[in-house]
Parts: sequence; structure tokens; C-alpha cells
Amino acid sequence: MKGLPGISTNRFLTVAFFMVVIMSTHLFFTAKQTGRKERVKNARIKAVGFLQQVQRSDGAICDTINPLFETWETILAATAIYRSYPDTNAAILKKALAFLYANENNDGLICHNRKCRNGYCLETTAVYYDLLKLIGSSKKIGLQSIIALQQETGQWEIGNPEVQEQKDFASVTAFVLAMMREAVAEPVFKKEAIQWILSRQTEQGDWGLAWEYYGCPAYALWPLMKVLRHENSAAAKMAKKKAIAYICSTQNADGSWFYKDSSLQKQTSPELQTALMLTALQQAGKKNRNVIAKGIDFLLYNQQEKGNWNGGFFPTPEKRYSKQEYIFATAMAAEVLNNYLLNMPF
Repeated sequence: MKGLPGISTNRFLTVAFFMVVIMSTHLFFTAKQTGRKERVKNARIKAVGFLQQVQRSDGAICDTINPLFETWETILAATAIYRSYPDTNAAILKKALAFLYANENNDGLICHNRKCRNGYCLETTAVYYDLLKLIGSSKKIGLQSIIALQQETGQWEIGNPEVQEQKDFASVTAFVLAMMREAVAEPVFKKEAIQWILSRQTEQGDWGLAWEYYGCPAYALWPLMKVLRHENSAAAKMAKKKAIAYICSTQNADGSWFYKDSSLQKQTSPELQTALMLTALQQAGKKNRNVIAKGIDFLLYNQQEKGNWNGGFFPTPEKRYSKQEYIFATAMAAEVLNNYLLNMPF
């Protein structure tokens, strides 16, 4: 065999061999990504179909047995649906939005269910604002009312009348700060709010948990990573880096995340916690790295036949009370899949 000028035959063959290996490896991973992409698309179609099936006649998309979070779940479901199929004229979205509009209070704020419609929940209001902005709605919410609720030490309390034990869990302030940034509104105590958040981070890198907020570290990480992504101080960057390291180090071999509180009989599922952790990584600006790909594969493998994901149970200490979280899990998983498709390199 004649090699290239100045290159021995053996060296030419060695270089050619490694080029073939590199090309084969690239083709293998390209084919693997293409296969995953198609599975993600199909999973998203099934998820939206499931959410449509469970929609109530009044437009709510929520747990069909216990509507405790009917408004919160409708917002999250509608967001996932619109991100999958951006058409506000679609019947499912028109009905969902009509339900939500009817449940605003006089300040344009919204609570987690119809029973507290005259009150507010700041976390529910924050995701509602995100939905309104996403669909290009001209509706306004009472941002000045929310700004006025901030404490001088930086944090906000949730406002949800059913939350009694931890009204100022770190996720509340994170949801509000993220909303304020999207609305280009400046809190009075912005510096104090960021410092308050940073001071609440644990040594291991998360922000702890509370049963009133789904009882797992993943829940707070979801909005907190969105906030820290846009903070440029050295302390904020370090907190974000520490949080990402915590998330990556706690992933299970099968791609899932699952924190179990031994003091509680009811738990949210690995599927819901995985969707929240993946969302946190995506909010932090992480693309389709291996950790995310493994998590995506776990979700794809564990999607139910009807198109939903098992969410486990809201972790209330009350043993006789039961609230399933399959709507929350399905909405969050669908959002993860939407983000994954947006960030794919082809």
C-alpha cells in the first residue's frame, strides 16, 4: 500500500485507524442522540395527551381526586402544553386560561386553589406571571403589591393560608426574585434578598427541605438556580457551583434522584424529584451533558402507558390525608423534555 508522501505505511495505517474509530464513535453518539430525540418527542406528545384527558369541564388541569392545588397545577400544565404546542387558540389552553383568569384576586395575584381565590400564594403567582409572559398576554399582576410584601431582611413569605410552619422557605423568595427579573422590576431590598438566599444554603450545597414544599431538596433548587444564573457576584457564583456539584453528586446510577424522609410515610416520587433536579440544572444554564441525558433516559423509561409520570404523594404528616402528585410530575417532566429539545445541537 502506498502511503502519503513523507509518512510511512505503518504510521499512515495507524492514523487511518484512529480516524475510523473517531468517526465511528461520532456516528454512534449522533445516532444515539437522534434516537433519544425521537423518544423525547413521542413522550411529549403522550404527556400533552394525558393532560388533555384529565382536564375538567371548567378548564382546570389537576388531580381528579384531590383538587388541593388545582390552580397551581393548571398553571404548570398549561405552561408545559404551550411550550410543546404554542397555540393559545387550542381548546385545551383556552379553557385552562379562562379558569385561571377567573381565579385572580383584585390585585391580579392568584392562590393555589379556588377556595383561597381572594388571597394569594406568591409561588403560584410567580409561575402564573411566567405563563402570562410566555403566551404574550397583556394582563397585569400586582407587582407593586408584591414588592410591598418584602421584609427588610430581604425575604418574602408565601401568603398561602394553608402554609403554617415555614412561611419563608427559600423557594418563596427565589420564585419572587425570578419573577421580578422577568418583569424588569426592582425590589426595594434586592441586595438583602440575595444575601438572605445565600445565607440559607446548606454546607452540602442545597437549601434544605420542608414538607409544605414537597419535602425534597429538589423543589427549592428549581427556582433558586434560575435566580443564581443571573447573579454575578463571587458569592453567588460559588453558591451556584456548589449547588450544581450537589445535584450531580446525588444522582443515582439509573439517572434518577430520590430523597426519602424517614419521618414521613408519604413521599414524592423519583420521577417528580428527577424532573425538578433536571429543571434546576437546565435553569442553571447546563446543556445536554451526561447527567441530564441520564436523567432524561430515566424519565423516558418510566413514563406511564397513559402518558403521565408517577408523582408519588404530597408529603403531609397527616396519615389520613392523601394527595397524589402525578399532574405536577407530568407537567415538570414535559417541561424538561421541552428544554432538552431546545438545547439539542441538531
